[in-house]
Amino acid sequence: MSLEQDIAHVVSAAEQLTGIVDTKIEDINSTVNGKVAQMNSQVAVKTHEIDTTISQQVQRVDTALENKQILGDGGRGTRSIDIARFFTATVGATYIHLKLPYRLDRDNRMYHIKVSGYEFHKGKIVDTTFAGYCYNQGNILGFKQELGTHEPFSYVGSDNHVYLRLTIEDKYYLNLSVDSMYVGNGMVLKPGDIAVIESTELEL
Repeated sequence: MSLEQDIAHVVSAAEQLTGIVDTKIEDINSTVNGKVAQMNSQVAVKTHEIDTTISQQVQRVDTALENKQILGDGGRGTRSIDIARFFTATVGATYIHLKLPYRLDRDNRMYHIKVSGYEFHKGKIVDTTFAGYCYNQGNILGFKQELGTHEPFSYVGSDNHVYLRLTIEDKYYLNLSVDSMYVGNGMVLKPGDIAVIESTELEL
């Protein structure tokens, strides 16, 4: 056999080997890509499961915190504790207005609101209870009583909402917390239902 034939055989064998190697590399690449895609899919599923679990846990915590403020079974007599609060370190006389979610032109709702706190600069405890009936059908704020400190008064504001007012001689380090009780045809009030507004205006 001539040298040229030997070289031709070697070249042919090398080409065949190269083809085999290329095929194996393609197989390996395909296998690796498949495994990577499978792993990415599993990671995506696990990430979704983790995100869902975290979201559920956050919801449970939020619900637990809210439920901690609600004492009772949701029926009449259920109490809502510390659903609104107020603090200021500025000085001077002012009025504190509690804006209820009830409107005289829309709602028939009874309410029972308790305000507790401390008027530091006057050394006075804030301890006041408001009760009444926002009566749309009669267009009156009736059957109401205010009992306690700081000249409590109930009225209907210019926006037709029911307001409860306290007179504060000096608001420096005034601290207030608001509770509610579900009475009559009222409802269970939650955080955000009552707005506490400071104003030098007698009525809003």
